[in-house]
Amino acid sequence: MIHRLLHCFGLFITGVVLGTGCHPDNPVATDTCRLSSVTDQLVEASGKLTDETSWSATYGTDGVNTITTRTASQTATFGIELSDNLPARAVSGQDVIAMSYGMSSLPVSATFTRGGTVQSTFTMQYGAGGVLTRIVESRQVLPANSLTRQREYTFTYDAAGNLTAERDVFTLRDGLTLAQEETFTFDTRPSPYVRFAYRPLLTVVALATDMETVPGRFWHQLAPTSLLSYNLNSDGSRATMRENSTFALTYDADNKLTTREQTALLYQSSVPTPISKKNRQTFGYSCQ
Repeated sequence: MIHRLLHCFGLFITGVVLGTGCHPDNPVATDTCRLSSVTDQLVEASGKLTDETSWSATYGTDGVNTITTRTASQTATFGIELSDNLPARAVSGQDVIAMSYGMSSLPVSATFTRGGTVQSTFTMQYGAGGVLTRIVESRQVLPANSLTRQREYTFTYDAAGNLTAERDVFTLRDGLTLAQEETFTFDTRPSPYVRFAYRPLLTVVALATDMETVPGRFWHQLAPTSLLSYNLNSDGSRATMRENSTFALTYDADNKLTTREQTALLYQSSVPTPISKKNRQTFGYSCQ
């Protein structure tokens, strides 16, 4: 078992993402560059860029050392503690995320505590190739200004392992459920997240710190070119459209995605005309 994990970790050092079979997520992403930062900025009408969310990672000889998340209201840096070359805990002051593993190199659950008090628990399920198919967060302590006590995300992939749909179900404190679905089309070149080995950990950190509402983006094999989002009826059928986004992608000479320009139309039931919004996501890499 230890030998197998060391073999997988060796693949990670060459830019490969861990999977249950230790095979590359994408054969293009096999150099020594690893994803180290993602910034999402609002492009205002004047052209000014305003920070919305970002995260970054630092690396050492054993893998990821830290993950830092930033939103408009908070910044948190988690130090990563490894056990058998896998992340066991992420610690930021009194905040601790502990990962639990089954028989593979993929965590099956996680617990987020603050000052020793459990805030949330997570359960994860995976499909062929180690892709995440479901993650459920159950909250024992609700974040400020939140009524959501459980968040469930399920992911659908095509035969080639590309994420085609994400379905999100939110259970409120009074038992009411709200559901939405996102569908994606994608490019022929890799998503930057295939260059980050610990995507289960990144997913849990992003959800625990409330910096992410569409965690499926971490699990794209190929870079998305469009996103459609819908509200769902109680029977699971589509109701009204929530968002229609297209992405203009810029790559460097090594097929690393460097900039993604997002043009979104956001729909509200009480407003007949959708709101237009533009965002710019930039991606940085740590290369050996």
